[in-house]
Amino acid sequence: MTLKKFPLIVSICAIVFLCVLCYAANYMLNFAIVRQSGSNDSIHKMLAVSEDAEQVAREQRAALLEKRMTLQAQEWGTAACTKTQELTAEDGIVLHGYFFMQPDSSVHRWAVIVHGYNDIAQEFWSYAQAYYEKGWNVLTPDLRASGKSQGSFIGMGWLDRRDIILWLSEVVKLDAQAQIVLHGFSMGAAAVMMVSGEKDFPEAVKVCIEDSGYSSVWAELEDKLHKMYHLPSFPIMHAVSVLSKFRAGYSFREADCVKQLRKNKTPMLFIHGDADDYNPFYMQDIVYEADACEQKKKLVVHGARHVMSAFTEPDVYWNTVWNFIEENW
Repeated sequence: MTLKKFPLIVSICAIVFLCVLCYAANYMLNFAIVRQSGSNDSIHKMLAVSEDAEQVAREQRAALLEKRMTLQAQEWGTAACTKTQELTAEDGIVLHGYFFMQPDSSVHRWAVIVHGYNDIAQEFWSYAQAYYEKGWNVLTPDLRASGKSQGSFIGMGWLDRRDIILWLSEVVKLDAQAQIVLHGFSMGAAAVMMVSGEKDFPEAVKVCIEDSGYSSVWAELEDKLHKMYHLPSFPIMHAVSVLSKFRAGYSFREADCVKQLRKNKTPMLFIHGDADDYNPFYMQDIVYEADACEQKKKLVVHGARHVMSAFTEPDVYWNTVWNFIEENW
């Protein structure tokens, strides 16, 4: 090889590298945040399977309880839904939500239930039912790019934080005396943490509850990149993040629960199962320590998988939730 050919070879290698990087970044973006990508199934397949008989039995009992309660809640929700409503987000996307309002108009306690990644509102109606039967009004919105809400890109909590502000404002319009609990799961939990740091976060929200959230979108997707593809963060994560900013309107670095929690002033309950490897258990300590509000509590449910704490130890879960609410109301 002559020295004259060396720059040409380097240029060809650089072009090939950039083409491969662009392809990989586009693939990862489509996998992670494009609506109905099917990524949930792929992620669940890579999760570790316990070899401990006691843990396996615990997970089976929790899964059976979740299935039974979810089916019951579907029937309850279909009958109990007071109204559905649409709102237009700040970027023009039409959002859809379900209201469950008590017959007694003197009830001013509200729960807003925020579902998880690639889920829909109805899949979390068992939680809505628990609040409703406790005497609360309930709102369960479909997040953008989910259920009946419009949108091509999943917000990963960051875009959703602004949508949640609109839903909370709508609750206050319906009930000027509303006092609200904001209860989110997985990506919805991240949305709860992210919205808590917004300057216009309404004072009507008295308590926040995050169940199985992640510390940031970057950390969450980096974890999946390592576990599923065994690839290094650089340069793929950087390329995907830039592409996300261009296509979806946000970068993975800015979608940060830690940064938002440092501005939080609302009492918050942090719930995580210690067997959660979807959103790794260690993330609970990160977000808990970041929370600037002194009125905070951490619940660790032993043996609970991702968003399975309420079905693994239902009495512990709900007693902790109700007690935390009353202590900070």
